[in-house]
Amino acid sequence: MYSSTILPALCVGLAAAAPAMEQRQAGYAATTTWEFTGNTLPTGLTASTWQVDADKPGLLNHRFDAENVVVQDGAMLLTVPGGQQGQQTISSAEVATFSVLYGSVRVEAQLTEVAGVVNGFFFYESDSQEQDIEFVTDPESFSNKDSPSGGRELQYTNQATQGQEDTMKYGSAPSDITSAIHEYGIDWSPGSTKYYLDGELQYEFTTNVPTEPSAFLINNWVNGDPYWTLGPPKTDAVMKVTKITLAYNP
Repeated sequence: MYSSTILPALCVGLAAAAPAMEQRQAGYAATTTWEFTGNTLPTGLTASTWQVDADKPGLLNHRFDAENVVVQDGAMLLTVPGGQQGQQTISSAEVATFSVLYGSVRVEAQLTEVAGVVNGFFFYESDSQEQDIEFVTDPESFSNKDSPSGGRELQYTNQATQGQEDTMKYGSAPSDITSAIHEYGIDWSPGSTKYYLDGELQYEFTTNVPTEPSAFLINNWVNGDPYWTLGPPKTDAVMKVTKITLAYNP
């Protein structure tokens, strides 16, 4: 289903107040809500078909294949197929919106439990114009071991611009992050990136805030890096998205 009306985003166990939602969206020129009925991607979402080559020895390439994005049973499923051990290029999944200049996005999703991938929500124009919410599924990843809890946490990052260091913080992940729907949000405005989980502000970054028109992307991928994804997964790693709401300036 494709809708250009302003609709409140709700997640399991959390009902965001309609007035607050309308106030958040009021500062933007348009709002689009995607829900997943039938068996095809709704208008305005595109399955990525491109390859990211490894930039360091020992890492894996990952290729986004459209067949790994499926709409069924009211959800969009992004899958990294299992059984790709020994391959240099790992088939992965990603979807993208049109480009916007500043926006407020909310995604209702259930992340994958299968170790060996990363699930991401992010605005992206280039490696120096990027702001992310990411979840690394393997507890043995050094990125998880380095977290405050020493376990799997959400990672919020504004990628470095103009020679700066990344702006990055860890945030606690819900205990049922891989078994229930939660709402992930980013508010991107001039000079500010705000990150939300289930309607609650987690962080506001005022450094490395992108300034170029960017698409919003959701992906599920692997590069084999012991400091990042590890993997590839032994079995299918499936990320489920049930709703996306994007308020934006075209």
